[in-house]
Amino acid sequence: MNSKLLSHVLVVSLFLAAGLAQVSSQPDVLPLSTKSAKARQLMEKVWDLEADQVEQAKACVVLRKIVHIDPNFAVAHEILAQFSLNPAEQVSEQKKAFATKKYATPAEQNMVDWFQGAADHDWILAITSMNQLLKEYPHDRWVVLLANYWLGLENQYDRAAEVYERSGILNSPGLDNNAAYTYAHMRQFDKAFALMDKYVAALPHDANPQDSYAEILRMAGHYNQSIEHYRAALAINSNFYSSQFGIADTYMLKGEEERAREEYTIGFRKFAIPALHWVQWKNREAFTYIRDGDLEGANKAFQILADYAQVNKMGQVEADTYRQMAIYQPDPKQTLTFLNKAEAVIREGRNTMAIAVQQELAQITRARVELAVKEGDTSAVESSLAKLAALSDGSDDKVIEAAYHGAAGAALFSQRKYKEAIAHLEEDTDNPLSLRLLAAAYRRSGDAQSAKHASEVLASVNDPSLEQALVVPPFRECLQNPNCDAGMKNASLLQ
Repeated sequence: MNSKLLSHVLVVSLFLAAGLAQVSSQPDVLPLSTKSAKARQLMEKVWDLEADQVEQAKACVVLRKIVHIDPNFAVAHEILAQFSLNPAEQVSEQKKAFATKKYATPAEQNMVDWFQGAADHDWILAITSMNQLLKEYPHDRWVVLLANYWLGLENQYDRAAEVYERSGILNSPGLDNNAAYTYAHMRQFDKAFALMDKYVAALPHDANPQDSYAEILRMAGHYNQSIEHYRAALAINSNFYSSQFGIADTYMLKGEEERAREEYTIGFRKFAIPALHWVQWKNREAFTYIRDGDLEGANKAFQILADYAQVNKMGQVEADTYRQMAIYQPDPKQTLTFLNKAEAVIREGRNTMAIAVQQELAQITRARVELAVKEGDTSAVESSLAKLAALSDGSDDKVIEAAYHGAAGAALFSQRKYKEAIAHLEEDTDNPLSLRLLAAAYRRSGDAQSAKHASEVLASVNDPSLEQALVVPPFRECLQNPNCDAGMKNASLLQ
């Protein structure tokens, strides 16, 4: 851990400790500024839809009604900005939240400042505002839900769990659901499953508890049980489309790519879904071609997605699609072409928050480092790594820091500086690319026990991502084959 990252962790830890250790003498419920009784009533409906049922699109419909009733209700604008499935609306509602902050209570202003700071990449403002709310309202369900949600986005799962545990809220199915995902990401599946049992028991006639249980079972590698729970969700609510696509995702991870594509097709034909969900599952459908080794099919699928994103002015989606296309290209020139396209698009910033622009630039720059390592271009490695270091040093963003550490670890690994590489790769263990390098670096530095653990973690990754599709299936096959070249088990994708 470098001094900058240590400083960030200490700052976050100290702020959270200060926020969580003190219980305010004020009431536990966040005060809302709206004078409209109807708006307050509808906020309860939003909670039920968003937190308990996870009907995100329906919750946003209600939020739009609320801000129509009370256009100066800053918190309603803020929550809509966070949960909207339309990138343009996310940006516009964040602006409205900030513009109406002057009408809000001090606590509501802290909430707006928290997410405005995050949107502007002002992490000190974001963290201090969040922790002021946690200090004053540690038991308010909205504050706890949003803190758990935001910390999860930043891969701060241990802190997200701490917020949930210290809240002492035991009667909120929505918070139980959210916390279960937190524990699942921490690979504490016993805790996650216990919360899922509680969630299902609390809402036996709702689809989302079964859907969430299915996803967490899949994360743990229990594919067949996962599909059973997805089908149980659809039996409760035949229009709960995320379960149909969850079935498709699970078949993809099982290695049944043709069946997965059939299930995706059923979902796309049957349901009219919001734009961000459409691109999410179109993206995953493209992974099936990668897993089949059909790069031409993958190129076609990704290009359809990029074209859709361009027409609909979804800048971050378009850029990330080109970045993903770059990663698996066998021709370095094509890789560079797609990376250049990705960077050009994200720098335009169409309907994209500043935070998303910086995070995407970091991912693109990381890919440039990895390309330069493959090509043996030392000058390009140093140049791109310096740019990525500047992005990382200019923020306290965990996502950007992870990209920097992954790239730096890859560069050091290629130079056979394994111990130095390990120090960086250990800071990016959510990425299969880095996990594979980390296992190899441990082994080559003589730490067989750590190498075994890293290999086990890598083999158990079940996230539907491009990196998982590229790394995990062949890694699992090699581990099961005693005749597999040891170099395959140890080597990086960079060789």
